[in-house]
Amino acid sequence: MEANLAVSLESERVLLREWLPRDLEPWISLNLDPENLRHFPRIYSEEESRGSFTRSRDRLNANPFGFWAAEEKSSGEFMGFVGISQQDISGLAFMPCHEIGWRLDKKYWGHGYATEAAMVVLAYGLQDLGIGQIFSFTAKTNTPSINVMRKIGLRERPELAFEHPKIEAGNPVKSHVVYST
Repeated sequence: MEANLAVSLESERVLLREWLPRDLEPWISLNLDPENLRHFPRIYSEEESRGSFTRSRDRLNANPFGFWAAEEKSSGEFMGFVGISQQDISGLAFMPCHEIGWRLDKKYWGHGYATEAAMVVLAYGLQDLGIGQIFSFTAKTNTPSINVMRKIGLRERPELAFEHPKIEAGNPVKSHVVYST
């Protein structure tokens, strides 16, 4: 049996931990909510969310980084995820790369949780894992995530902006901005 390599991280208000069975239903609900996914090309079905849950859980258990389940410390509630993933979208000059990302339920927006947790993850990636450069990218319309990128010290890389090849033409989230360390 493969050893569990899951690392837990924490900030003042957020515990970043392995994915637990109790996270599945709130994860499905988060991904079915159009407001939560307003900066994504579409919402995700229950089946797609089950698949991403399993992949995120398994990757984190087999690696020292991934998408951690984010839990609000004061309530013990599942919030979403924050983490680092390896990305390799064909045709993009900065790929393959390590990307820092987050997806929190709208209930937790506007309270600094994403910024707080992302700062811990970024420090872990750069200092503990020795990753030389970490990127973050999102739809150019996603001002809240762009603000988090800036607050955690990433700088805009306008020369790397791109039209996401996996998003159909005409979709308002096709154009992406890129930030990095």
